[in-house]
Amino acid sequence: MAEAKKTVVEQLQESVYSRDELIAAAVSFGVKPEVVAGALRLAGKDSMTRTEAEKAIKAFLERKV
Repeated sequence: MAEAKKTVVEQLQESVYSRDELIAAAVSFGVKPEVVAGALRLAGKDSMTRTEAEKAIKAFLERKV
């Protein structure tokens, strides 16, 4: 339970980035801008935190084709 509360607190402190900012920073995630754009579309979001973006990119890269 304490771990869940910590996660919520961390998310509140984390900055939210727009679609353009995340795509421009694709290199910091170790992927091409097209991958970030695809991950955002798959997630159905136009803005997210860095942690959310990392999870979305991972899900996008590991999805079944």
